[in-house]
Amino acid sequence: MNRLWLLLLPELRAFPTRDQDSALRNARATPLDLLELMSMAAGLVAVTALTRYALPVDTVATRFGHAVWNFVVAVPLLAVALGPFHVRRLRRGLRKQLQDRRQP
Repeated sequence: MNRLWLLLLPELRAFPTRDQDSALRNARATPLDLLELMSMAAGLVAVTALTRYALPVDTVATRFGHAVWNFVVAVPLLAVALGPFHVRRLRRGLRKQLQDRRQP
């Protein structure tokens, strides 16, 4: 189990070590709620707006270079903008699983 998941998802510690992978897999199947969907859409729009570029020279090499640089900048921005909502969904899924385990 990746230790980063244990830091990001403290609910995962409530599961036995052998069950953590399946609990995380089940948490990934949790659907996004409206707040998460709207926030992710807003984050995607914001990152798109931040990574727009204007090309002064319209050559293939320039366009390709700008596209690669845009990708290098956009991926970390997307991780920062959208990652917290993915973690929120996983935590919600893990809490639901814990709640279901406690109920007879």
